[in-house]
Amino acid sequence: MVETRTLLFWNVTINIVAAILSYLFALRLTKEWGIDDYAYLITTTIIFGSFGMALQTLPLLSLFAKITPHRIEGTMYAFFTGTMNLD
Repeated sequence: MVETRTLLFWNVTINIVAAILSYLFALRLTKEWGIDDYAYLITTTIIFGSFGMALQTLPLLSLFAKITPHRIEGTMYAFFTGTMNLD
């Protein structure tokens, strides 16, 4: 079992790498290196977007599941996921 702290650390790490790659794209360095814009955007979005969202959402929902009182799990889960979607 992996600790929540470890998953959140990897989430931050992946987001930093994704930000650096976005900055390289903004500077148009990828074009100088001969990388197609569409292929670069699709690849980085799929890889970093999906892993980043999974590593951000799953640990938080796991913590929510641990703090919910007995017999109102469904209500609290719906409340927490709804408030996460406000972002």
